Amino acid sequence: MTYSVSAPPFPDDPVTATRHLCAAAYLDDEFRDVTLGEVYHQPRRIVAPSHGFNLVPVIAHCLRARNIAIWRDAAIVVMLGLTLCLSTTVLAYVLLNLVSVQLTVSAWRFVRDTVRRLRDGVGADPSLLLLRGGLLFAAWGLTTALSLYLTVALIAQAAGDLGQVSPADLEWLQVRARVTAGAALMVTVLLFAVPVAWSLWRQWELDGFRPGTVPTVPVDTPRLREINRQQFANTVVYGGFEPYVGAGGLVETWGFAQRLVRPLPDPATARAAELGIVPDELTERSREFERPPFEAEELVAHLREHLHGLVAVPGRDAEETIAGLTVQDTVMLSGTEVSHLAPYTGPETMSAVIRHPTTPARHALACRVVSWGGELVTSVHVHVAVQGRSLYLELTTTALGPCDDRYRVVSLVGGTGAAAWARALWRGLADTPRTVARAPRRLVRALIQLVSSSGGPVALQVERGYDYGARIGVRELGQSGTARNRVQLQDVDRFQRLIERRTLAAVLDFLDAKGVDTTEYRQRADSVLNISGSNIVTNSRIENSSLGAKSGGGRP
Repeated sequence: MTYSVSAPPFPDDPVTATRHLCAAAYLDDEFRDVTLGEVYHQPRRIVAPSHGFNLVPVIAHCLRARNIAIWRDAAIVVMLGLTLCLSTTVLAYVLLNLVSVQLTVSAWRFVRDTVRRLRDGVGADPSLLLLRGGLLFAAWGLTTALSLYLTVALIAQAAGDLGQVSPADLEWLQVRARVTAGAALMVTVLLFAVPVAWSLWRQWELDGFRPGTVPTVPVDTPRLREINRQQFANTVVYGGFEPYVGAGGLVETWGFAQRLVRPLPDPATARAAELGIVPDELTERSREFERPPFEAEELVAHLREHLHGLVAVPGRDAEETIAGLTVQDTVMLSGTEVSHLAPYTGPETMSAVIRHPTTPARHALACRVVSWGGELVTSVHVHVAVQGRSLYLELTTTALGPCDDRYRVVSLVGGTGAAAWARALWRGLADTPRTVARAPRRLVRALIQLVSSSGGPVALQVERGYDYGARIGVRELGQSGTARNRVQLQDVDRFQRLIERRTLAAVLDFLDAKGVDTTEYRQRADSVLNISGSNIVTNSRIENSSLGAKSGGGRP
């Protein structure tokens, strides 16, 4: 049997992470509210850097979804308020119907989940299962029976069945019954229509995030333009403890100090010194350079040039490069130490930070690999310092994992198209009771956020001591925290080891060229590489529960 040649895989979509986070603006209320509250409505905070995605369309769609949600909740609250003013009977009837629908949906989901657990062999406490099921079905039966009884009574009264009443009151009671029945029906239909319309509109927006599409920016504000200027800057202004905000969880960090001394003499000279033929100058102090043979900026420039040689550019073979790699000088600065609200560090200041690493600012050469369409971002931060006539080398690896599975629905079969529209209609109907119940609280919270947000111009005067740093990264907020498959874990480990190996080799070549004894350096580098190899074989430091599970604080 012969097989036809298989087609190549689908090409990589560079905006995958951006599409998924834009979808999150419509699918996850908490993600939307936190993004707007902690980033957009905080002009005095500098935004975290964006790695593997574009923050502007994400926030723009959060604004769009929030604005439409305000209109949805306002319509629901207005309808409930008018109904309360006109007739408490109609309001009670409508609320009873909503409770009945919610219990019906809950009962159906309870049966569905129970069948799935039994089918999959997942254990469950039978007594607890019976108790929950019994209470749920009892409440469902009671509310459904009461709702049906009131519905039949309203219909009967509207049709003229009013019991024993005087002829003088008959006409007036019939009109009242018909108005009550009509109002109850109209309010019920409208209350269901608003969430259903929201759900269908949301699906229409989600259809715009299919694979191969580029998310648009539906809103344009001065704050969005400022965020666009800040998101790809060369300075990370962080709030709180973690300086790698926006780059993901900590995977591993290690560092060591290397004394800068001259090499030992060759064996013949050493023997001659022992015999007194030549002066003995083998003391540790005599081997030290009076002045360090190089500055930290020289080594950083050497590493930058060497690592830039791994960046994929036209004319370089795939075997020479690391696809998706970028190399950038970055400065990490605590938000309480900034002197201006612009996350940019000029060349002269950058040089001073490299040379004097005792200030609050820290320099790192950020080697970042964006893969899986931005769903996986591996960052290796290389920090170099020359102090105390010694070299300090530190490498810290962080990683951003895939976006939450809920947001990836736009990239899956059935996430868009006719089936998705049918599910949107069903979810709109099934979620109506919950949407109505939460509408007042959500509306009040959204209005308070709009009123209290500092949306005006930011004062140019910066007060020392105020934390202007980013507290969250939107990309980190939207990640699932787990890898989708083992290949992604292996990719993070591979990129980390490749960059570490090239960095160690480049530093060794530089020290040799400067006439520095590298005996101790070689031993420490070998120890690092041996531990790395052990981790790759056993995979004991990379757990699927989190991409930031490794901790290399014990390395030499």
